[in-house]
Amino acid sequence: MDTTATSAETMGATGKSAALPEISVVLATYRRADTLRRTLDHLVAQDLSPERFEVIVVDDGSPDETTQVVAEYAKRVPFALSYLRHENRGPGYTQNRGIERVRAPLLLLIADDIFLAPHALRTHLEHHLANPDPEVAVLGRVEQSPELTQTVFLGKWDPFRFGDLEGLTELPPFRFWAMNLSAKREFLVGNGMYLEHKGRGGASCLEDLELGCRLHERGLRLHYCPDALGRHYHVVSLDQAITRWYERGLNYGEFRRHAPLPDLTVWFHILDRHTVGEYYRVLRGPNWFRGTERHFAWHLVRELVRRVTINGLTTRWIWRPLFDLAERSPRVASLVTPKMYRGFLYFHFLRGVRDARRIYGD
Repeated sequence: MDTTATSAETMGATGKSAALPEISVVLATYRRADTLRRTLDHLVAQDLSPERFEVIVVDDGSPDETTQVVAEYAKRVPFALSYLRHENRGPGYTQNRGIERVRAPLLLLIADDIFLAPHALRTHLEHHLANPDPEVAVLGRVEQSPELTQTVFLGKWDPFRFGDLEGLTELPPFRFWAMNLSAKREFLVGNGMYLEHKGRGGASCLEDLELGCRLHERGLRLHYCPDALGRHYHVVSLDQAITRWYERGLNYGEFRRHAPLPDLTVWFHILDRHTVGEYYRVLRGPNWFRGTERHFAWHLVRELVRRVTINGLTTRWIWRPLFDLAERSPRVASLVTPKMYRGFLYFHFLRGVRDARRIYGD
């Protein structure tokens, strides 16, 4: 049963619930009560005046003390804080419930493990004020938190690769990541919000990218604003990361039925006998890729190298033992790189894609 909670739903510590905020923060959360505390602390520390924004925490049925955490913060935060809770329904449903409650003309979607820099919220707002067209959305930069030193994997892992965006001001729709992303509420609501189904292979169903591609058909322009900085703090093991990448692979075919943009085949590096023609057509025409990624030969060589170096045998007998040894040996740890982890996890994504073809007929 859906529920809403606490008197803080319409009134923050300022007591000024009548004035409409200029930007609303939608913070979807699930089972991360301790991290949520710190995420809220970083919102308290924003240099934007608290009466100019509100925060809506949407809880996807967390089994931990998330409700108590939000109730505690509602008593002392300087901004309007709302809390919505429902039974576990997945990320798309959760995001939509928060978007529906937004009061401001602008909204910021952040994950519950994103610690915003003090100027981030103000920077998002200022970028929209300078770019008032309804179709403009803004992706802020996200870096791995320097506090993620619990394992070698966490210290090395770079899941979002924002460094690849250096020098770009406008991004392709498949960079629509609701971890630190702002948009005009009416454009988002008027052009269809998130799909609300759970992924057939698990929670990781690429719902952000699907929405970005759908909004692209309605004119979305996704700006990149590196000054709107957030830091990602998510303690995850290598095994948990494997599971998540495998889930994405299982859900990939279903995702592509909703998001048929051909550039996605190249973006996800799904190069095989079924897709080689699509690769060639995308790279011959206007596309979002740059540098060596614009050349089919580069993709072909990359795929051949990948198949030789990262496959069922090497992941089991070379790469996984190497990563396990790196956790015990500083000398080995100094040798492993983010690119090694990326290739290893990508193998598990492709394994999910292959299994989905067998199971679901994709």
